[in-house]
Amino acid sequence: MAKISNVYKHKKTKKWYYKKRLKKGNSLGKLWIKEEGFNSASEAKYALNEALEKVKYNINNFEKSESIDFYEFFESVAVPHFKRTLKDSTFRNRYKMYCKYFQYFQGKNICDIKQRDIALFKDYLQNLNSQYEKPISSGYINHILSGVYQVFDLAVERELVEVNYARRVKKMKVRAKREISYWTIDEFNTFFSLISETKYLDIMKKAGFYTLFFSGLRVGELMARKWSDVDWEKNMIYVNSTLNYRNKFNWTASVSDGAKTFSSKGWVKLSPKNVEWLRKWKKSQESVGAMEYIFMYDGTMYSSRNWTLWEEQIIEKYNKGKNRNDQLKRIKIHDFRDSHAMWLLSMGVDLKTIQKRLRHESAKTTMSYYLDKLPEHETNILDSY
Repeated sequence: MAKISNVYKHKKTKKWYYKKRLKKGNSLGKLWIKEEGFNSASEAKYALNEALEKVKYNINNFEKSESIDFYEFFESVAVPHFKRTLKDSTFRNRYKMYCKYFQYFQGKNICDIKQRDIALFKDYLQNLNSQYEKPISSGYINHILSGVYQVFDLAVERELVEVNYARRVKKMKVRAKREISYWTIDEFNTFFSLISETKYLDIMKKAGFYTLFFSGLRVGELMARKWSDVDWEKNMIYVNSTLNYRNKFNWTASVSDGAKTFSSKGWVKLSPKNVEWLRKWKKSQESVGAMEYIFMYDGTMYSSRNWTLWEEQIIEKYNKGKNRNDQLKRIKIHDFRDSHAMWLLSMGVDLKTIQKRLRHESAKTTMSYYLDKLPEHETNILDSY
């Protein structure tokens, strides 16, 4: 019997299946199509031909048809595009969000959706505020609208629509910028002194919290760092990835996950004392076993949230029984990064240098967060003289 191309027989089940590589840019957004469980080779070949016709039909639809469902285009073209261009963790979060809210357009022809329809969608998102305990924030609505913009950008590229009407609908004005909460150097020193140096895990906590405060690294970046990222001679650490954690058996922290933004990638200078704490932790870690990642204590990866829990436990223990004025302020783990920036400001460091150290993509980002804090430090400096 002559061999049928792309059709094979399974050695164990004795059933037939087809497998074929597709051309790039196909409507399915896949490299291969495969289906198993056929009783004969001819049956598998017939199913393959039908599948290829469907792929061809969809491609032709996306090139010529004037009746294409928005949600169908989103799943067939936009989703594969997002999966190729976004980090895995970012893709998962956005896909979940887009699937939930893009159902608004399900059953609507993408060619018929105009500026007015996008504006009504924006109104719909704003009206959801009254239906939930936690309203949808302006920033979150803007993330959803950005997804719509990009879907229509792809439709314009494929000449399905001539104009991206979605981009004519303005995003929401952000009601309030992110509030900066931070510790002063004295507050951090109080917190740091509460951590013991006698226990194995406590040494790691001291090294980690010290690095977060004095380097400005994000906690995900901290968790993704390997010992090979440290330049011991120059007192520097290289950042090119962040932790993508789902559970202890399913996580990645490789270069392929990437940094948060392009500018987030680079070397960060460490203080001599910071390096001293890292050396101390490295020595303790090696007594347990050789580990590739800096902030591992038993050879397995754990969630970044552990740092939040450790911090909360330390603060809660310190604040117990104290008057409110004597208590240590509660801050989030990301606020260590803001504390680093505010510490630099208090030392008279200029915003451009802070931008470089925090690895912000734009000086505008740094200014929007910290510029209004300058008068506060100006007063503190003048009060000292």
